[in-house]
Amino acid sequence: MKEGYYYLITSLPELSLTDKYPGYDTLSFRAFITEHLMPEDSRLMRTLYYPYDIENLVTLTKNTGQPWHTFANYTREEMQHMLTEPDLLPEFLQSFVNENQKQWDRLTSKALINAATTLFIDWSHTIPNTFLKKWLLFDQNLKNLLIWLNCHKFGLNPNEEVLGNHYEAEYLRNSKSGELNLKTWDFQFREALHHFDNPDIALRELIINEMRWHYLDEIIQPYSFGIEHLLTFAIRLQLINRNLTDTAAEGTKRLTELIDGIMHNYQLLETFART
Repeated sequence: MKEGYYYLITSLPELSLTDKYPGYDTLSFRAFITEHLMPEDSRLMRTLYYPYDIENLVTLTKNTGQPWHTFANYTREEMQHMLTEPDLLPEFLQSFVNENQKQWDRLTSKALINAATTLFIDWSHTIPNTFLKKWLLFDQNLKNLLIWLNCHKFGLNPNEEVLGNHYEAEYLRNSKSGELNLKTWDFQFREALHHFDNPDIALRELIINEMRWHYLDEIIQPYSFGIEHLLTFAIRLQLINRNLTDTAAEGTKRLTELIDGIMHNYQLLETFART
């Protein structure tokens, strides 16, 4: 449906990454848009929220008591029901349950989230929409690159933290510190290297999100008034929401949580353990 959402798209406000009052938040836009989407487009829209479903599923299986992500596609009750009938789960979560159900008690929450996220990434390469596939691959590659840089900065092993089985993920896992060559990658990734060590964490986060914003500008150009523009609007709302919480304190907290999570899964070198 190339022209089917013309009036809907033209009614949406222009967005800026620094908007404090964008007119919608992530939940209100999804509630508004869902009833207008064709079934196949509704399935594409749900893809943007699957990462929240992954965390919620692990919260249930590990009984961690973590708060429920309301941005997820499914309520707690719906997810509990689907666990009793796994065939109702999205395809990649069905695979996750089949592969990990016997290990739920033994594996950490982080290990389970990583396993489910890897299955999600691999599944995303089969999505029947070129725009969405490009965005998800770009965003995951950017996350993986930043994780790889953090691991090497703190002397940690990135092999379990860089997720996915696609070419770029394998390249990062097999690259040693000081040997990274991004000449064949999009320029945004090379630009990320220049800002990674910025001591102002909030500013660094803003710059990285600007890269995401500009990449969306680039890949949306060939499209007119189809689902791609609605997907772009939803992604940008997520970026704005993330940007609104990017104070220095929040940025430091997220970085600390990332490093703590990585360290929890690895034996530190003796020199680190003594410091």
